Amino acid sequence: MHPHLWTIPGINFPIRTWGFIVGLSFVIALFIARRRARLTGLDPSVMTNLTLIGMIGGLIGGPLMYFIHYKNFGGREVIGGVVLGVGSALGYLWITKRSILAYLDAAIPPLILAMGMGRLGCLMFGCCWGGMCQTETGERALSWAIQFPYFSPLYIDDWEDGRGKIPESLIWKSPESKKKEPIPLPILSIDDIDSDEALKNYVSAAFAFNQARTGDLKNQKLQSASKAYADAKKSIGPVNKFREAAAVHLLKLNAKPETAQTTWHDLHELAKKQHTNWVHPAQLYDFIALTLLFMVLSAIFWRRYRHGTVLVWAMIIYPINRVTMEFIRTDNPREFGGLTISQVICLAIFVLGLIFLASFIIRKPRSASAHARSN
Repeated sequence: MHPHLWTIPGINFPIRTWGFIVGLSFVIALFIARRRARLTGLDPSVMTNLTLIGMIGGLIGGPLMYFIHYKNFGGREVIGGVVLGVGSALGYLWITKRSILAYLDAAIPPLILAMGMGRLGCLMFGCCWGGMCQTETGERALSWAIQFPYFSPLYIDDWEDGRGKIPESLIWKSPESKKKEPIPLPILSIDDIDSDEALKNYVSAAFAFNQARTGDLKNQKLQSASKAYADAKKSIGPVNKFREAAAVHLLKLNAKPETAQTTWHDLHELAKKQHTNWVHPAQLYDFIALTLLFMVLSAIFWRRYRHGTVLVWAMIIYPINRVTMEFIRTDNPREFGGLTISQVICLAIFVLGLIFLASFIIRKPRSASAHARSN
């Protein structure tokens, strides 16, 4: 995993690997689509507009479908991006009175390639993972099985579903959710918690004050604890809630004999040794499959006998690949008779593709002028 590619100096803005790869994939797809447009007599500028509109539709459709499905904006559904992206492209071609089938034939193979490259971004982010691929002894079952590191989406999913065990010292009470959960990796990466004596004194004084508050309000111990807490709070000023929660967690660990003298650095090093179970690299499987599909559809494009041939075969082959991948992946719930929502949508696309293919077979080609090298 490498979710952040780099950070822009000065403004400290992170460039996310997923976004960078997706952007790069669309640039490559646009280059290929424009070149094919020129070679087949289509308008490259229309292809540019088509690609950008489809990309915008895809970027909106993915999160939108995720929201419809899960009622939150915490992710994206690729199939939703495909449906809205293609739908937006169809609308643009219809409004501008262009040949829908001719332009889609040229645009779909590069789009498939872009989707495949996007899976490399998924791998770097840690989403869209595959199912378990390990033996009963915890060894990898296949030489190409992979693990994801601490606090990756799969690591959290393993912990929530009881498939993975996290050391107790890495579980804290979150200052946001107020629940016990794994300490986020960015918090563990804070490197000055151990040396921040003012913060630790403040937390210790606050803890002592809370303990003493249960007694008599005129008790000398309570008054001393109250003064110590007030002085510590005054000396430290405003404190970040995550840093405070980190110091509280460290204090509690040091109060136990088995974790006494534990440092924040120790916790960070411990987290580095944590990994998920071995899983199938579903993202790489999909990248390879979609790259091969791009090649197959490209071959069909240059040999098609009528417009729409590439579109029809994409509607048949892509759903087969996606349905298969959904069986390998375990990140999506199977809510429809053992199928995911993406599989249900793809099966509908597959049936529609078969209907279109049957109509192509029944209807004879219009003429030799409809050959692939004409427009």
